[in-house]
Amino acid sequence: MRLRQSGELKTAHVKLVAESVGVSKRQVWRWLAQAEETGTVEKPERRRFRITEETIDVLADYRGNVKRTHEHLVREAKKAGEKPIGLTTLHDAIARDLDPGFMAGLREGIPAARGFDPAFQRPAVARNEVWEGDHKQAPTVVMMPDNKPSNVWVTWFEDRGTSNVMGWAVTAGSAHRGSVLAAVRASVLREPPYGPAGGLPHLVRVDGGSDFMSKTVRRTFGLLSVPMHKVRSARHKGGIERLNRTSMTRFFADLPRYTKAPKLDHRRRVGDQDPPLTFEAFVDLLRKWVDEYNTQHVLKRTGMTPLQAWLSDPTEIRPEPSPQELRALMLESDNKVHKITSHGVEFNKRYYMPEDGVGRIGLELRVRWMPHHDHEIDLYTYRGNRYLGRAFLSDEASEDLRTKVLNDRDEHSADLRRALKASGERKRKRHLPSTQPELPVRAKRMTEQEARAELEGTTQPAPPRRRAQPYQPLTPIPPTWTRPRQTPATSTEDEAS
Repeated sequence: MRLRQSGELKTAHVKLVAESVGVSKRQVWRWLAQAEETGTVEKPERRRFRITEETIDVLADYRGNVKRTHEHLVREAKKAGEKPIGLTTLHDAIARDLDPGFMAGLREGIPAARGFDPAFQRPAVARNEVWEGDHKQAPTVVMMPDNKPSNVWVTWFEDRGTSNVMGWAVTAGSAHRGSVLAAVRASVLREPPYGPAGGLPHLVRVDGGSDFMSKTVRRTFGLLSVPMHKVRSARHKGGIERLNRTSMTRFFADLPRYTKAPKLDHRRRVGDQDPPLTFEAFVDLLRKWVDEYNTQHVLKRTGMTPLQAWLSDPTEIRPEPSPQELRALMLESDNKVHKITSHGVEFNKRYYMPEDGVGRIGLELRVRWMPHHDHEIDLYTYRGNRYLGRAFLSDEASEDLRTKVLNDRDEHSADLRRALKASGERKRKRHLPSTQPELPVRAKRMTEQEARAELEGTTQPAPPRRRAQPYQPLTPIPPTWTRPRQTPATSTEDEAS
C-alpha cells in the first residue's frame, strides 16, 4: 500500500509477495483493493455467532452443559421469531471464544479451572529447608487384630529439596492430629529405627486440613521453632502430591483388596474377595516400600536417589531435640479428669498401672500420651499440672514394674508404721506425768513411831508370804486318799526353826 501510494509499486513486488505467501498475483491485487477500500490491512472478520455475556450466564445456569444451553437458545430464538443457531455452531463458538479452563470451572468449580493454569517452577531448595506434609487414604482394606476389616490412612512428610520421605505414620480408621504428631516425631529423630535423615526443617507446607491446623499440631511446631505455611491449593505442595500419586501406582496397586482395581461388572472388582492383609503386614510392607523409594528410586532432576541427595547436601542440619524432650513437647491430652482406682488409671477402656501410684487412689489426674504409642501414658495432677510419672498397661506390665509396685507398697507400709510408732511414743512421753496413778492421801500418812523407826533403820521386816505350816484343808481328808510325802514340808519346818 505504501509503495502504491508513493507510485513505486511494480508487478515484480506483487509477484514477490504472492510467491512468499503462496497465493496468486491476482489474490494480492484483490487484497490491495480491499485494503484501500477499508483503510486497514487487517483481514476482515467473518460474520459469525459469538459468545456473549448472556450466553455465558445460560452456560453457568446449566453448569457448562452445551446441549441444554443450545436448547435454551433455540427456545428463546423461536419466541423472538429469529432463526436459531445450530449445535455445531455453538460448539465452535465456545471453542473459539472460551478457554477450556473456563468451561471446566463452569462444570466443576474454580479448583478445576486452576488445573488449566500455568504455574511457575519453584526455585531449588536445600535439604530440610522446606517440608511438605499430607494425609493419604490407602485404597485397600486391612484386617485389624480384633478380626474386623478397617481402612487405613498414611500420614507422611517429604523433604522438598531432595524428595526424601522423612517420616510416616499409619492410622486405622481415620487420620487425626495424633497421626501428624507421630509422623513429625519419626521425621525429626535420626536415631534407629528412624534416620539417617532427620533434623528440624525451616518451613513446613500443609493444606488447610483441621488435623494439620489443629491447636495441638501448631503448638508443637511452635515449640520447635518451625513455621507452618498453609497453602491455598494442593498444587502448591506438589512434592507430597506427587508422592501420593507415586504410591498409588507403585505400592497400593499391588496389594490385595485394592479398591481401585478393574471392574468385572458394575459391582465386583478384581480381587475383591481375596483375604485382606493384616495391619501388621501392611505396616511392614509400607516400611519396606518407603526404604526402597528412598534408597533405590533415582530421581530424574537430581540423578540420585532421595537419600543420596539428602546425604550429599552440605547444608548444615538444625540440631533436633532429644527423644525425651521431643516426647514432652508432643504429648497429647484429652483435658478430662481421670482418677487412680484399685485397678490403676482407666483410659480408652483400658487400665494402666502407675509406676508411682501407691497410696494415691482417688487422686484426680490429667492423662497425656504419645500418639500411636498407647502402651504407656504420662500422668499429671489435674490441678497444678505436676508430673507424677508414667503408667503402663496392667495386662502387659513387665516383671520389673510388678516388683517395683510391690516393693513401693511394702516401703509405703513400713514408712507409715514407723511414723505411727513414733507418734505413739511421743504421745506416751508427753502424757506420762498424767498417766501414773497417785496414792491416796491416807496411805501417805505415817505415825511418829513409824517415822522414827524408818529413820533409825529399825523397821521390822515384813513377814514372809509363805505359810510356816503346811496347808490344812478344812474338810477332813478321806482315808482312801494317799498323802504325798512329807519330806519337803519337814525340811521347810527345819529351816524355819
